[in-house]
Amino acid sequence: MASGEGCLRSMEAHTDSVAAHYARENLSDAICAAIEADGKDLSALTVDDLQMVDEFHTRGRQTTVEVVGLMDFEPDHQVVDLGSGLGGPARYIASQFDCQVSGIDLTSSFVDAARRLSELVGLGEKTRFHNGSALDTPFDDACFDRAVTIQMQMGIADKAAFYREVFRILKPGGRFAFQDIVAGPADGAIHTPTPWATEPGQSFLKPHAELHDTIGAAGFENEIWRDTTAAMKEWQARQRAQPKPEGLRPALGIHLVLGPTADHKRRNTAQNLMEDRIGYVQAVFRKPG
Repeated sequence: MASGEGCLRSMEAHTDSVAAHYARENLSDAICAAIEADGKDLSALTVDDLQMVDEFHTRGRQTTVEVVGLMDFEPDHQVVDLGSGLGGPARYIASQFDCQVSGIDLTSSFVDAARRLSELVGLGEKTRFHNGSALDTPFDDACFDRAVTIQMQMGIADKAAFYREVFRILKPGGRFAFQDIVAGPADGAIHTPTPWATEPGQSFLKPHAELHDTIGAAGFENEIWRDTTAAMKEWQARQRAQPKPEGLRPALGIHLVLGPTADHKRRNTAQNLMEDRIGYVQAVFRKPG
């Protein structure tokens, strides 16, 4: 059975400011052109070739490996990635564990690009990507063994509804792993724009304890909760200390996703982190049963 096909239910279109924030015209074509500009053959691409663009969360592939490593996977598992973006983590899971992976994202240009990139690396049958809201997914009750999100809830105001939806689509005994950005202890609004918000009114961050309790209220049992803020600060300091390469930057990169303000968004995220306006967490929750 193709990924998630036995789990689908009816789905309505969802559009809001989140989709507008992330929308990029002709993204799929731009990515393919950048791949070729960097000297890669579209007919011989690998999952690793795409990681500079399709894993656009903090620390990229390193974070994907860490979050995925918080859970075990079996080849017969059905996995869902909510807020799947360009499909990088979904393809990583499918390629590493031979699982069927479904992704859902609100931004249609991301979904189109995710589908195309999966076809290019030979994972079109192992991954399926759907355009829609993570608060009202097209999936049936209790149809996934594992769920993953990486830095996607920051723009969701109704977090309780989101975590109830994750709980609904997981099988009893299923696990949910994530990395996310939380509100830090410093007072004041975050610096914007960031990768998840054009302005402060689009950012809905909760402190560690409040996010933990919101997920628990959906019915989940917590297995792992790691405050990774200090590790992220160390990584950010190392990034700043590295000499900046001269000349033009590579054609393939997250600037294709974040748009012309990409550098500004990344600087603001780093500043928010170093000023304790944001923090990071990695966690695993389990649906009882």
